[in-house]
Amino acid sequence: MDKGIHKFIGDRRFYRRALTVALPIMLQNTVTNFVSLLDNIMVGQTGTASMSGVAVVGQLFFVFYLIIFGTVSGPGIFCAQFWGAGQEKPFKAAFRYKLFTALGVCAVCMAVFSLAGRPLVSMYITGEEEQSAQVLGYGLSYMRIMLWGMIPYAVSMAYATTLREAGRSAVPMFSSWLAVAVNISLNWVLIFGKLGAPALGVRGAAIATVIARFAEMAVNILWSHRHSGEVLFTRHMMDGFPMDRSMLWDIFRRSLPLAANEALWCLGTATLNQIYSTRGITVMAALNIAYVLFDVFTAIAFSIGTTIGILVGQELGAGETEKAVDTDRKLLALGFMLSAAIALVMLAASGLFPRFYNTTGEVRSLAASLIRIMALILPLDCFANGSYFTMRSGGKTLVTFLFDSCFVWAVNVPVAWVLAHHTALGIQAVYTLSVSTVAIKCVIGAVMVHRRYWVNTLAVEMPAVGTEP
Repeated sequence: MDKGIHKFIGDRRFYRRALTVALPIMLQNTVTNFVSLLDNIMVGQTGTASMSGVAVVGQLFFVFYLIIFGTVSGPGIFCAQFWGAGQEKPFKAAFRYKLFTALGVCAVCMAVFSLAGRPLVSMYITGEEEQSAQVLGYGLSYMRIMLWGMIPYAVSMAYATTLREAGRSAVPMFSSWLAVAVNISLNWVLIFGKLGAPALGVRGAAIATVIARFAEMAVNILWSHRHSGEVLFTRHMMDGFPMDRSMLWDIFRRSLPLAANEALWCLGTATLNQIYSTRGITVMAALNIAYVLFDVFTAIAFSIGTTIGILVGQELGAGETEKAVDTDRKLLALGFMLSAAIALVMLAASGLFPRFYNTTGEVRSLAASLIRIMALILPLDCFANGSYFTMRSGGKTLVTFLFDSCFVWAVNVPVAWVLAHHTALGIQAVYTLSVSTVAIKCVIGAVMVHRRYWVNTLAVEMPAVGTEP
């Protein structure tokens, strides 16, 4: 085998180890996104207006979900490295930081959505007055109930991500499967009024989701505390509280750019969708259909990024820098190959999937076109995602901030805005040119990964704090 190619391909032992971490994450993400797909299809049966209202609120909650992800990701870098270094006290401290900040962010987001829900939803609605009023009504009805699911989501994310970093990926996978079962069952009952229940439509979908969130949180919390000797972060969880100031500052300064990155990135994505939505409610409905399928098919490929963050982070924490570089290179190659295969499946499904929705032929046709565009760009998206997690694994959070969210606001948003507002191009062309800018991001990512700027060990910086007697 050519020596150059061999650098990117691992042996059976490598892939067995990678799949031990990646497979539960893949299964969890795939099942969770598949439930979102079913949820979306079920709501889609009630009509275009209700589907569009839920889709708009979904965009806003997507911002919340990613802000929480960013909030737990910063301390998660430390959790992975402390676990790899066998440092229990700072591992628990990083978890506490993760949990408390996630709850704080959750409180702020709940207040914003409660006080400014109507103007936020209205930003995405363009069209005839009567139809716009219907979409707004469905959206606000859905949002008021979904607010109750924000706290269990934040708590569950703090526990689930720490369990993964402690090598217990199967637990959050099981909790998400339970949530899936609860969500699907209650969707069928509450949306359509089965088993004697009233037909609640979009409100039923929201109630089902909130109940599922609480079920997921319960499993993650109960398992973690009943197996505290295995995962450590729940064993005498408040031991060492309050946190050492130098350690708190180090986690804060590295976590803040990551949390800010996720917030600005998802706000940038929400802004992009708002720009696309100026072309009408049809566009918003079609994007909603396309995004749901995209999320399902990319769950596997994008899970490689999370795997990079965990495995490479653990190896850096253990001081095995050359092994970390080798692992990262092979996982990036694996992610690219998987995404190329998945893109072919997406292309094959692009014409069939929109037919499951009770909507117009125009919406179905546009959704099929958008799915094909997403499929073609997927391998580049996956490589950029892997590059992001590579830099994050070494604690280079300021660089990831510039690489990710700054790129969205400096390149993606201006390109989309100019094309949407100052050209006569159709939405397919506007969307294609906008998302194709990821190629620039891939070049930057490849250079930074190759130069090994990201290779950095955090765990050894605080040996006195973290070393157990």
